[in-house]
Amino acid sequence: MGNVCCGGGSDAELLQRQQLLKDGAEFTRQAPFLGGVLRRAERIHLQLSPSATRLQWRQATGSNRTEEIAVSRVARVCVNGPAELLLLAANGQKLLELTAESTATRDLWAQTLEEICFSASVKSTEEDAKALQLELAKQEEKRREVGFGKYWKDRTSELEQRKADAEERKKSIGLSGMKFTAQAMARR
Repeated sequence: MGNVCCGGGSDAELLQRQQLLKDGAEFTRQAPFLGGVLRRAERIHLQLSPSATRLQWRQATGSNRTEEIAVSRVARVCVNGPAELLLLAANGQKLLELTAESTATRDLWAQTLEEICFSASVKSTEEDAKALQLELAKQEEKRREVGFGKYWKDRTSELEQRKADAEERKKSIGLSGMKFTAQAMARR
């Protein structure tokens, strides 16, 4: 089949890879729910339509309902982490956020989808490019935020410690402190 890492190859290799996508693969999809406020992971079977114009998926277990998006809507194929695959529209909207079972599966899908999407030479407008850059900047900020997780954890524990210390001081003063508070309020 050729070397997937080379980033190209013959039409025969592309057709072979397309056939693998048409057969489909199992992914974990990050699906929005509760009006897009929260996200949940669901196992799906994703495949390329026989005409190679649509991506179709259904839940791996249970439901026979099929959802789909047009391949022409995909403007960018992003790979993140060890096995994550993100499909973005021209305006930066997330179309699909997937996690593959392996890096090899993710790479195969990413390379083939890029070749399919960009063989049509879809050109983005300047506004769409800015929206896409904004979405990518948000993703980068989210990655950096993970590093700040320790900071916020330490900061929260420090604030809780200060609160506990303040409560201890209040206990030592007791009710005598209320007398001064009442006098201050009466003077207002």
